[in-house]
Amino acid sequence: MMLPPEAPKTLDEAIAQSAFYVNLAMELYSPKYVVTLVSGGNDSAACHALAVELGLPIAATIHGHTGCGLKGTTHFVQANYGTDAPLIIADAGTSYEEYVLRKGFFGKGRDAHSYAYRVLKAQPFRSAVSSELRKGQRGVRVLLLTGAYKAESENRKKNMARGRIDPGAQSNIYFNLIHDWTPELRDEYLATRNIPLNPVARALCRSGECMCGTMQSPEERIEAAAYDPEWGAWLDDLEAEALHLHKFGWGENKPKPDKAQPNLFMPMCEGCGK
Repeated sequence: MMLPPEAPKTLDEAIAQSAFYVNLAMELYSPKYVVTLVSGGNDSAACHALAVELGLPIAATIHGHTGCGLKGTTHFVQANYGTDAPLIIADAGTSYEEYVLRKGFFGKGRDAHSYAYRVLKAQPFRSAVSSELRKGQRGVRVLLLTGAYKAESENRKKNMARGRIDPGAQSNIYFNLIHDWTPELRDEYLATRNIPLNPVARALCRSGECMCGTMQSPEERIEAAAYDPEWGAWLDDLEAEALHLHKFGWGENKPKPDKAQPNLFMPMCEGCGK
């Protein structure tokens, strides 16, 4: 079997490369279920559309509702996904607000981001896969397709693997379907397939499904609040309570950061912690 080019130059090469590696993953892991993960951003939109185009046996599509993102993104996902495969919402519920009121915001930087990820995404995603797909059975392998790609940053070029097993749920295998693509190839793919794009992502250049404050700048908060004043007012109110209780706000360093280092496996945060 001939290996495809490491760095595809054309869209046809990129699609062929993705097909080659995902077929290898299917052979290697023999998953019972294949799932696409959609954040509402352009990367995951390309991943999902490509999975459908390649004829992969998609059992479900999962979207994470973190409880701190813009509602427009979840509404977009609910309106545009669920026809190719059932849409499952990995819902963090009120975990974000509860954590903030109990302990203050998560803080700022990579360590803080990993804590937020564990609470808002890792646990809800594992629970959703377990309850909706495995239904209590153990050892059932699930291949979860993400839109992460290494050209997003120098760090990802050096460190991001094409596929990884979730250390906290080892039958969950995360695979980057467009791992070697570029933003230009992604955009060409979305345009030539007429894939609907999230208005939030168009306006903010990010999906907006998680605005926890650990990796976003004050300028990004201002832009998001200008786009969605209701979200901005909600965060202002939450921050006022947090400041009263804990003396520090959104996007600020935590005075007493958690000492224990959590696992840094974060496949559902495509645009954070690059």
